[in-house]
Amino acid sequence: MATGWTTAIWLLAGWAVGCAFLIASYWRAGPVWIERHSLKFTMAGKPARCSGAVGEIAVLAYCALLLWIVDAITPTWSFLDIIAKRPWVALVSLVFVSGLVAFHTMRTVDHADATVKKRLRDTYAIYSVYSALLFGMGMILIYTIVSQFWFDTVAFNKDGAEIVGHLRHAASLSPRSGYEAVEFAYVDAMKLLKRAEDQMSPVFIFAIAIFVLNLLILYTPLRGLYVDGAVFMTNVSTLIAICAIGIAGGVVYVVSYSAFLDRFLEVFEALPRTIFEADPMFTRRFGDIALSLDEQKSLIGFIGKMSHEWGGLTAIVGVVQGAAARLARNPEIEKSLEARVFKLGEEAGAEEEAAKEKGGAKPRAAE
Repeated sequence: MATGWTTAIWLLAGWAVGCAFLIASYWRAGPVWIERHSLKFTMAGKPARCSGAVGEIAVLAYCALLLWIVDAITPTWSFLDIIAKRPWVALVSLVFVSGLVAFHTMRTVDHADATVKKRLRDTYAIYSVYSALLFGMGMILIYTIVSQFWFDTVAFNKDGAEIVGHLRHAASLSPRSGYEAVEFAYVDAMKLLKRAEDQMSPVFIFAIAIFVLNLLILYTPLRGLYVDGAVFMTNVSTLIAICAIGIAGGVVYVVSYSAFLDRFLEVFEALPRTIFEADPMFTRRFGDIALSLDEQKSLIGFIGKMSHEWGGLTAIVGVVQGAAARLARNPEIEKSLEARVFKLGEEAGAEEEAAKEKGGAKPRAAE
C-alpha cells in the first residue's frame, strides 16, 4: 500500500505537470485570454489584475490537497493502489475525460479571424492536459471515497453479525457470565456505531471542500475565471455535495446502522430473564441498555451522532455558503462582499445628507 509521502510526491508531480501545460497555454493564447480570464482585484485603492493562470494553479493545488487528505483518511484504499489494481479502468477514465475536453474544445474554438482561431485551437490543445489532470483528480477522488465507503459498509455488517452472535451466546451461560457477555457485546456495539461516523468522514470532507471552494469563487478574484456562470456553478456543486451526503447517509442508516441495531435489540430482548433477575443491578442495566439502543436507533438519534466532528462542521460551512450564495445571486456581483457592504453604507449616508438638506425629513432607511 502506498504511503502518505509516496502519494504526496505523485500528486506534487502531477500538479507540476499541470502547471507547466497551463502556463504554456496562457503564453500561447497571448492577449486573447488576458481580458476574458484575468483575475481582477483592487490594490491600494486602484483596480489591478493578474493572469488567470495564477487562479487556475491555485485551484489545481486545492484539488490535489483535497485528494491527499481524503487518501490519508481512507486507509484501506490509496488512489495509487486503485490505479495499479485497475489499470484498464483508469485508462478508460482517462480516455473519457480526454474526450470531454476535446468536445469542449471543438465547441469553444470559434472566431471570425482565422489567425485568432488557430491560436485558440493551439491554446486549448495545450490546455487540455491541465483540464484532463484536473478532472482526472476529481474522478479519482470520487472513486476513492466510494471504494472506501463500500469496504466500510461490508466490514461494518460483518463485524455487526459477530457482535450479535456473541450476544446470542450469552443465553447459554450462567446468569453472571451471561450478564458480563451482554455488557461486552454492548460496548462492542457502541464502538461499531462510532465507526459509522468515521465511515461518513470522507463524504463530509468532500462536501466541506466544495462549500469552501464555492465561497472562494464567489468572494475572491477567482470569480473572474468563470465569467458569468460563477453563481450557477456554485449552485450545481452545492447540490452535488448535498446529494452525496444524503445518499451516503441514507445507505449507512438503512443498510448498516439501523439494521444492526434492529438485530441487536431483537436478540437482546429475547435473552432469558434469569440473566437480569439474578441481581437488581442487572435489571436496571437491562432497562438502561434497551432505552439507549432504542433512542439511538431513531433517525433523530442517527442524525445526532452524525452531527459530531466533521458532520457538525459540514453543517456550519454549508449554512454559511448557502447564505453567501443568496447574497451573490441577485444582483450578480463583481466585487467582494466587503466592498458591497461599504457601498451600501455610502449610499445610506448620501441619502441621509440629502434628507437633511430638504428640511430634516427622515431618510428612507429610517422610516
